[in-house]
Amino acid sequence: MEKLPETTLAQDHFYDGWIYRKFLDPSLKGIRIRISRLIPENSTVLDVGCGTGDQLFFISDQIKSGLGVELSEAMINTCRDQARLRDISNCEFELADASNLVNLENQSFDYALTSLVIHEMPEAVRIPVLKEMARIGRQLILVDWIYPQPPPFKKFTTHLVERIAGKEHYAGFRSFMKQGGMPALIKTLGLDVVETQITGRGTIQLWVCRTQ
Repeated sequence: MEKLPETTLAQDHFYDGWIYRKFLDPSLKGIRIRISRLIPENSTVLDVGCGTGDQLFFISDQIKSGLGVELSEAMINTCRDQARLRDISNCEFELADASNLVNLENQSFDYALTSLVIHEMPEAVRIPVLKEMARIGRQLILVDWIYPQPPPFKKFTTHLVERIAGKEHYAGFRSFMKQGGMPALIKTLGLDVVETQITGRGTIQLWVCRTQ
């Protein structure tokens, strides 16, 4: 697997690393399971915004290889430490800008996935990231907040979670919703949706899209 250049645009958040692994990863187990059921054995997988690497670790026994990319150095360090501790050798993790994966131009993956990441990106970055995923992934698995948002209580909870994540994070979320969420991005890119699922008690949606 080609090594990506270390990015100078590293972005760490207060919750990156062990805080995310201890308190947030457990709440995402249902999503990990759903994604694992969609990926056949011996697949190659790219995880954009891989966080602590939890999704790739969850499917490591069934995939041929996995590559996780992140803009957070704290997350990448956590991924690498956990890979060593768990003795997982078929997953690699790189600090990289997912909007420009030029070093992977001669490489393709059976699946390119991202979980609850696109909404926090600046508006100008979302399409470039998804285009890169579509360029090198035969199928995409996209997981993010559902659009439109559900009734008041669930909507309030989602907004609260995003506010706690920080001012910039919340601004990205609001922009994401204002622009029509993931359905609008999928339509803009002309992706072929082959399956969709609703999870997170009606707050999160998963899309499987064919690119090739």
